[in-house]
Amino acid sequence: MKNKTTILLALGLMLVPAIGAAQNKTVWSGIYTEAQATSGQATYNQYCSGCHSQSLVGGASQGAPALKGDKFMEAWREDSLESLFTKIRTTMPRRDPKSLSEKETVDIVAYIMQANEFPVGSELSASSLGAIRIQRQDGPKPLPNYAIVSVVGCMTQDGENWSLTKAADPSRLRVAEKATADELKAAGAKSLGTQTFRLQNLAMLGAFDPQAHKGHKMLAKGPIIRSSSGERVSVTELEMVGSSCEP
Repeated sequence: MKNKTTILLALGLMLVPAIGAAQNKTVWSGIYTEAQATSGQATYNQYCSGCHSQSLVGGASQGAPALKGDKFMEAWREDSLESLFTKIRTTMPRRDPKSLSEKETVDIVAYIMQANEFPVGSELSASSLGAIRIQRQDGPKPLPNYAIVSVVGCMTQDGENWSLTKAADPSRLRVAEKATADELKAAGAKSLGTQTFRLQNLAMLGAFDPQAHKGHKMLAKGPIIRSSSGERVSVTELEMVGSSCEP
């Protein structure tokens, strides 16, 4: 009698669940080892605790944010572990940025995971960080008010106001830097959605002419602002990524 694996192979059903699982990893999936966290704690105590405190609660006098608890979660949720890794690797320690090795930085991330009581599991690697989401245990939530985001949607006029309609879910950014060529290409290929975001502070873009982009597919960046009247993006950049919003 054929075993279950042979039958599934014959039906062409193997590997699909595994691929889906790999794409949906979160900090609750068991993504670091105890050994990595122990190593990371030693590195953290040497290079980070002076500002962020030995208990990771942050330091008011140094302006260092908390690296565990609700404040940490609000600052980093709905983002990838790669963003946290990059922040540490490129800007820390404050007096000697970029001095930590890739392994040291990965281990510090593992220690931060342990301090936040996320479960241990398989070994964390730098190459896997981009596919691991930071989120609360009960799932993703709307981004916090004033989080910096990028949004792709259709440039639409409503009286004197302009909005992005048919917009996809906003993506969290650390800094609203000018979009790269690769970022613009990815935004152009991104599927549209069902959301609407009013565009605020277009005058800050100088000579930008919204009429010239009416009906275009656009990428907007800036802080997201939520109120009873709807959601807005206080625009710091607005770029055309498609001449039409039609599929």
